[in-house]
Amino acid sequence: SLSIKSNTCNCFSFAAFRVLKPLSFYLYLFNVLLLLVTLAFGIYSKGAIRWIPLGIEGFTFQPSEFMKLSLIILLSSLLSSRFGSSSIKDFLLTTFITLVPATLIFIQPDLGTTVVVIFIWLLLSLFARLRLSYFIYLLLVLLAISPIIFLSLRPYQRDRIKSFLDPSLDPLGSGYHVLQSEIAVGSGRVLGRGFGRGTQSHLRFLPEYHTDFIFASLSEEWGFLGSAVVVLLFGLVFIRIILIGMNSQFLFGQLLSLGVLAMIFSQTVVNIGMNLGIAPITGVPLPLLSSGGSSLVLTMASLGILQSVARSSKRV
Repeated sequence: SLSIKSNTCNCFSFAAFRVLKPLSFYLYLFNVLLLLVTLAFGIYSKGAIRWIPLGIEGFTFQPSEFMKLSLIILLSSLLSSRFGSSSIKDFLLTTFITLVPATLIFIQPDLGTTVVVIFIWLLLSLFARLRLSYFIYLLLVLLAISPIIFLSLRPYQRDRIKSFLDPSLDPLGSGYHVLQSEIAVGSGRVLGRGFGRGTQSHLRFLPEYHTDFIFASLSEEWGFLGSAVVVLLFGLVFIRIILIGMNSQFLFGQLLSLGVLAMIFSQTVVNIGMNLGIAPITGVPLPLLSSGGSSLVLTMASLGILQSVARSSKRV
């Protein structure tokens, strides 16, 4: 499994990233079709339909993860030829391209990945200097319909938001995850309990400690210092991605780098935030750390593309 994920990174690294541009629409369309297949034939688990069985026991595939990368490639391709556009058609085109997968992912439901997808579109569009007034109008529309959006959420999603505001409202129900995560983080103190000695994690008080709440589990065992090292390492990754984008000789490469940065950064912030109780629980994995084949393969593929962008620049 690790060999497959490593080879995924190598394949994208040695392939010229510019070949992705003419394939961008087909990759996007293929992933949209996969999202439709997921809704029709996917596995129902933990209140959502997000996975497609691969025919091998224990192996599943999550199309929404790969939709993020295909969206980055398509938006980068379009915006690289529409840089600085003031046309409302270009704004509506990129908005529509984003809303199609965002809606399909939201229906699963997967609120966390929906937020990541929208953040990718927002950051790329702002970098491409689309007219700012369009975003302001869109924000006003979203604020106006926000009550409708809230009412369209599944009951457990609304409960998660309420529990984020006040976990004590339902400590044994919707607020359980938040409270146990905060207990795990706090019990680690400065140096942690030690590797393999996290009682919240290994006694299963902390649910999903190897996926959604892996940061809380890490904080319990390695303490504040261990958590700080992890955050610092993520910071170094973000800086490296920014440098790759800045040094790229191609606008398409710059946008690809920014899109990957938006994806990894938003997932990291949302995941750590929900582990610390300062963000609602959305089920977003922590890149490179959370268990999960689809997420890790996607991240490795994205880093491989970044390496290809870096290799194309003489200054990196």
